[in-house]
Amino acid sequence: KCYFMKNIIFLLKIATPQRRDRKMMQDPMLKRIFILAGIVFFLWLIYLLLPVVLPFVTAFLVAYLLSSLVTSIQKIGLPRWLAIAVVFILMMITLALFAWYIVPMIWAQLIYARDHIPEMITWINNVFLPWVADTFNVDEMEINTDEMSKIIMDYIQTNYSMDNIQATALQLAQSGLNFIQIGGTFLLVPIIAFYFLLDWEKMLVNIRRSLPRPLEPSIVNIAKECHEVLGAFVKGQFLVMLLLGLVYAVGLQLIGLEVGLIIGMVAGLASIIPYLGFMVGIVAAVIATFLQFGVDWWQLALVGLVFLVGQGVEGYILQPFLLGDKIGLSPVAVVFAVLAGAQLFGFVGMLIALPFAAVIVVLLKHLRDSYEKSAWYGAIDHPNVNEHPQLVTPPSVVEQIDDQTNIEISTNNDAINHDDANQK
Repeated sequence: KCYFMKNIIFLLKIATPQRRDRKMMQDPMLKRIFILAGIVFFLWLIYLLLPVVLPFVTAFLVAYLLSSLVTSIQKIGLPRWLAIAVVFILMMITLALFAWYIVPMIWAQLIYARDHIPEMITWINNVFLPWVADTFNVDEMEINTDEMSKIIMDYIQTNYSMDNIQATALQLAQSGLNFIQIGGTFLLVPIIAFYFLLDWEKMLVNIRRSLPRPLEPSIVNIAKECHEVLGAFVKGQFLVMLLLGLVYAVGLQLIGLEVGLIIGMVAGLASIIPYLGFMVGIVAAVIATFLQFGVDWWQLALVGLVFLVGQGVEGYILQPFLLGDKIGLSPVAVVFAVLAGAQLFGFVGMLIALPFAAVIVVLLKHLRDSYEKSAWYGAIDHPNVNEHPQLVTPPSVVEQIDDQTNIEISTNNDAINHDDANQK
């Protein structure tokens, strides 16, 4: 029995952490190191699984955008799964009508543009290049279509010769596999989004239950503000894109531009990125005007007028009424956010730059409020700071002189009154 009890005591000593180990685990620095290491490992794992995670992230964003519409339809009395199905069916019908009505018109205008490419080359050789040579006193040049065709054929024969036909076939097979993978991802996103929408309320409840109790009200408040800002921005930006594209398309069609519809639509869609729609639209409209009318300054002035009217409608009507000050960013900050998004994530970064900046503005606002209530800011020593957050400016030199003069006058009056009292 004694030998058996000794073995049990020995095993308990091994299993029980020593006091030194417990002190090490209670060290806040070690805890922070372990937490930081866990975050780094989690981000590294996400990076490795990015091709798998990307469809789920896209589906979550789609579910987030459609959740309000599904909830509104569900209030009619439909089950949630049926409300989700109605939303998806409406989206499919909208896309089908768009393709049925718009695609033939776009195709006809693309054919028109293709047929006028020889006219554009002739105009460049006969009008534009001689004007450049005479105006800037440079040697005249000419676009030779035969030489361009020869250069293209030489490039194809050099890089795609029969010697590397096996590599070309491998590249085509790999491209086909990538195409199949992309197609499968597009098919997978609606299915995942459907299940996200089906369990949306339950998912939100579980996320809220997992929050720390002391921090739950603040986190929920911040999340609600971010949701309101993002929802208003997305809805307003979609309407701005649609109406601005309509203004551009109608205006270009009215001045007689054959490809005005497609240019207006592209400019409206590109306006999701600030200032991009205007630049793309006016450059494309000027080129199309040269192709159709040649050097017609009156027609170019009409094109400029259409885009000036579009910018006026966007700046003074669409933006104030549909978007307002949803983001709270100055124009300089908007340009910086777009360029930073393009540098970090390319074209997708340009698309998500402004919504991401809107969320950052909300977080910075709450961070500033917390800072103004902290001891570092001085809110504890001066409790009235939060009630009157205006900056307290020091008195000017004139005010100080006036105060000193009033004090001296008051002192002199007191002395005179005292002498009068003594004389009496």
